[in-house]
Amino acid sequence: MNELKNNLASKLSALLIVALLTACSGSSDSGNVDDGNTSSGAFFLADVDELSLEEGSPTGVNIPVNITRTDGHTKPIALTISGATDVDDRLITVGLFPPEVSAAENFSSINLFLAIDDLPILPQQRTFYIDATDGTDTARLPVQINVQPVDAPDVYLLAGQSNMVGFSGDGTKLANAGGPDEPHPRIFQLNVTKNDQFEVFTQAADFSDENTNVINSARIIQAEDPLHIPLDPNNASSKDLSYIGMGMSFAKAALSDTTQNIILVPAAWSGSAFCNNDQGPIGQWNAQATANPNLGNTWLFDRAVTRTNIALAETGGILRGILWHQGESDSNSNCAGEYLANLERLAQQLRLQINADRRGGDLRRPDANIPFVLGTMSKGIDERGDLSDFWFDKQIVDNAHRTLPGQIRHSALAHSDDLMPSTGYPCGNTSCIHYGAAALREMGERYYGALRTAVANP
Repeated sequence: MNELKNNLASKLSALLIVALLTACSGSSDSGNVDDGNTSSGAFFLADVDELSLEEGSPTGVNIPVNITRTDGHTKPIALTISGATDVDDRLITVGLFPPEVSAAENFSSINLFLAIDDLPILPQQRTFYIDATDGTDTARLPVQINVQPVDAPDVYLLAGQSNMVGFSGDGTKLANAGGPDEPHPRIFQLNVTKNDQFEVFTQAADFSDENTNVINSARIIQAEDPLHIPLDPNNASSKDLSYIGMGMSFAKAALSDTTQNIILVPAAWSGSAFCNNDQGPIGQWNAQATANPNLGNTWLFDRAVTRTNIALAETGGILRGILWHQGESDSNSNCAGEYLANLERLAQQLRLQINADRRGGDLRRPDANIPFVLGTMSKGIDERGDLSDFWFDKQIVDNAHRTLPGQIRHSALAHSDDLMPSTGYPCGNTSCIHYGAAALREMGERYYGALRTAVANP
């Protein structure tokens, strides 16, 4: 009896050891399950090395599909490919050559093309599954694709009046090493000429003339506040004026979501309007000529288009957004009632009339996903005045700002009502009609957040 027990114990121990060895080593089937490569047995797909795909590449990436048939298999095999998730499939176009492999063939090729996304993307890995079937048996092969962002800088247009120019006050620029306004090696700007209607922009033709709009000896420079002041590389190594706008903080907020350089296009002008305003510049913002005697010309609109086209041509960049801050100069009985319609037309016509970039001509339509972001006007209070309570016409303009995101696609509002001295944000130059430096830095970050919201605004 004891001998029988010992024999049984030995056999059980041996079986246990075999089971443990099998579990640790794993069979070929379990290995296929682990890496996602599966087959019903009649045929299987050969593994594919990791591949790379650049966003917007005209050739995409070709995935070779090699089929090994077993036991004399001779049926045609149909192929499909899909992303593991909706994110993997995003903006992917598929070509199969051929989509069905005949009985006499064992090879096909799949091409994946990735369109340029609405927002810049970061390097990423996407997983796809190639599925094959002969109507009875199946096989599945996982493929890893390393996606690279399009090699083109991100271009942003800055338009409007003084708060987009930046009237933060003399001495408020902190561009020292480590300072909040320090230039960044990946942020550049169009080196625009100054807003001067007496020597530079004196007639209609000047606003659309390339040579009038930029410093030709250095068209693209490292961005530095004030963005609307030119840098002459022959005379100075940096700008000597000491005020800021919101453009630099906007661009710095965008840096973490892109691997590309950022190009800012300054096109704002202090005191400018849609309205035919004798107190402002000789150019106005109307996107189209109008018979309304209260409204002015299209010259500032034309200038913004011209400057953006120059930046796109010089850098090969992609227009990623339009930033607008304006309204005070239209807050009057002659023009406030037209402001919302004028603003809608401006946003839509900028999308339509700026030259096409690498995203293609289909993105030059009024409802294209080129985000349009605008901000609220100052409600600051200090010893120089109280702007917290808007008068009737200014309230109409304010309502238009808040209404626009519900009127046109891919637009959003950056709220700045709380950026006032009582909350730690001193006003800027001349009066509280201008935001101060701390407020403008915060506004740039809020504009970037609103831009990401605008992309998703249907």
